[in-house]
Order: sequence, then C-alpha cells, then structure tokens
Amino acid sequence: MIAIALDDEPAALEILRRHAEKVPFISLTHTFVSTAEALAFLSRNTVDVLFLDVQMPDMLGTDFARLLHNTKTQIIFVTAYPDYAVEGFALHALDYLLKPVEFGRFLQACNRALGQHSKKTGESSGIFVKDGYDWVRVNVDEILYIQSDTNLLFIHERTRKVTTRMTLNEMLAQLPPDRFLRIHKSYLVALNAIQKLERHQVTVGNVTIPLAGSYKGELEERLLK
Repeated sequence: MIAIALDDEPAALEILRRHAEKVPFISLTHTFVSTAEALAFLSRNTVDVLFLDVQMPDMLGTDFARLLHNTKTQIIFVTAYPDYAVEGFALHALDYLLKPVEFGRFLQACNRALGQHSKKTGESSGIFVKDGYDWVRVNVDEILYIQSDTNLLFIHERTRKVTTRMTLNEMLAQLPPDRFLRIHKSYLVALNAIQKLERHQVTVGNVTIPLAGSYKGELEERLLK
C-alpha cells in the first residue's frame, strides 16, 4: 500500500519512516511538513494511507481530514494529544496513534489498514506477523485458533502453523472482532471453526481447546445469537 505522512515535526516523521521500513506491505513514499504541499500531492496522486498529525501550526489535522472526505485514503491520526481521539473517530479515521509511536501500535494500525484495503479490492483478508527473521502473511480466513505460550503465539491455520512474538491481546486487536473470541487465558478461536461446545472445552477440527468459565457466557451468546 502507498502511504504518505504529514507532520510539522521532522523528528516525528523520521520515526514513522523507520517504522514503515520494517513493514513489508507499507511503502511510505513521501513525507510532508506543509499542509499545502501534502494537499497538492493528494490531489494528483492515489494514496492508500495517510499518517496525519493533529496539531499543526497552519491547520488542524482534523480540518485537513475533512478536506479528504470524498477520497478513498485511509487516515491514521498521529498526535501527542489524546483529547482529539473522539473527533478523529467521528471523522471515520482508521486509527489514532499517540506519540512517541511504538512500533507494535504502528504495525497494528497498518494491519488494520491492510484489512480495509483487502475488503475494497476483494482480496482475502490478511495480516503480517514476524516469524523468526521473516514477515509472514496470515490469511485471516484460514485461522482456526491461536495459542499463547509465554511470549510466543502459535497461529494454527488449516494447513500450517505460524509462530510469532506477540501477546494474545495484541493479536486480538488486529483481528475482526465479530469473527474471533478469547475463550481462555491462552487461546483465541475463530468462531466459525468451532464444531462442538461442551461445558469446559470446545472442539476445533480434531483439537480440543479448554474453555474458561469466565468466557463461556459470551461464547454461548456469540454462537447462538
């Protein structure tokens, strides 16, 4: 995906540039400190993702976003001020990153953008995770369940297993909330992959996964609604 960034702080742009270099599906082609130059670029070029600062001297990022309401560019706000989050989401921003931006949150926002981009293009929904030294694309439609063990996650797809360093909560934040649910401190499951629900466990394929009592009510509600 093609991305640009607009921020009046060069240091903040440099952080975004370094983060983007680590994400294989994001190409941060241009950075801007001037709203006029960024707007001119957007009027001439197709951009998938815009990383947009909120507090700028000549224009608020929220006002800049309103100028783009007829475009397909996904907006990710980047700011040191959490007070603008409500207004940002009211403008249908994809995400809201707080400075200094940590790489984990940056990747989460990028994967969210990739998911939306895949929906628009008709591609299968996927997220990228680090498996050893390699970036691996995980097809969300192929995930059966995800198991946590200390600092590792084991993503069990229909035909393979991918290992990555991430917490269950971090992974859950990157998955479609209507399709996945945490059912145990160590397990996430794809709801459509569950074949059998019992008192203390569920069956996914030929695997039995423990079900914690604190999650059972929500699971039953999600499956039976």
